[in-house]
Amino acid sequence: MGVIRVHKNSNYVVMSKVGLHDDRLSWKAKGLLAYMLSMPDDWTFYNEELIKHSPDGSSTFKAAMKELREYGYVVREKLQDEKGRFVGWETIVYEHPVVIDEDNRRVENRPSVNRQSVNRQSENDQLLNNKELNNNLLNNKEIMDDDMEKPNPVTEYEKAFGHFPPHTLISEFNEWIEKSQFVEPEEIICEVIKRAREQIPRNPAKYVSKILKDLHYLGLFTLDSVREYNEKFDQQTKHKIGKAKVSEIDWEAL
Repeated sequence: MGVIRVHKNSNYVVMSKVGLHDDRLSWKAKGLLAYMLSMPDDWTFYNEELIKHSPDGSSTFKAAMKELREYGYVVREKLQDEKGRFVGWETIVYEHPVVIDEDNRRVENRPSVNRQSVNRQSENDQLLNNKELNNNLLNNKEIMDDDMEKPNPVTEYEKAFGHFPPHTLISEFNEWIEKSQFVEPEEIICEVIKRAREQIPRNPAKYVSKILKDLHYLGLFTLDSVREYNEKFDQQTKHKIGKAKVSEIDWEAL
C-alpha cells in the first residue's frame, strides 16, 4: 500500500507520533486523540460536539475515551479555589502518555515499543498546530454538564441549596467518583442533588448521602437505571396519594 501526501502549506497539524504508534490503543482511540490534538491551544471540548463529528455514536466515543484515560493520554485533575476547596475538574490531553505519582507529579508513561519510527525524535515532535506546548499538553477547562468530562456535584449542590456542601460530603463525592461502581458517578450525584432540592430536606447533605448509598446498594449503577427507578417511585407515590384521597371521602354525606 502506497502513501500519497499533500502539500502542507495550510490546513494541517504537526503532532507527536507516539500516540498514533501506541499498540495499546485501538484505532478509534488513536483517531479521537489525533482529533483533540488537532485543535488550538486551550480548546474546550464538549461530549455532544465531539460525538457529532463522527458517525460512530456515543458508545464508541466513550470506549475510546476510556482507553485514552487508561493509558495516560487524558488525565483529570482536581481544581481548588483560593481556600483549597474542591470546585471541579480540569481535563488535560497529552501528546505523550503520563501517570500521576504519589507526590502528584506527572511521570511520562510511554508505551514499550520497538519501532524505530516511534523512538526517533524530531524537532517538531512537541508541536501542536505549529505552536510549541509546554510539557506536551493541551489544557482544556472543563465546563459543567455538557463538557468532555462530567458535571460538577459541588457546583450543582451550591446551585440547589445556596451554599457549598460540607467537606465530609465532598469527600464522599470523591469516593463515589473514584471508587464506586457507578458508571456515570458525577451525573448520578447531580441527579440525586436535583431530586433532593425538590424534596426540600431539613438536612440536604445527610439526605443526599443516604440516597447515594441506597442507589449503590440497590445496584443502580447507571444514570438511566436511576432515572427509571425514580420514575417508578414517583408513580407509586402518586398512586398511594390517590388511594388515600379516595379513602378520605365521606360517602354518607353524598
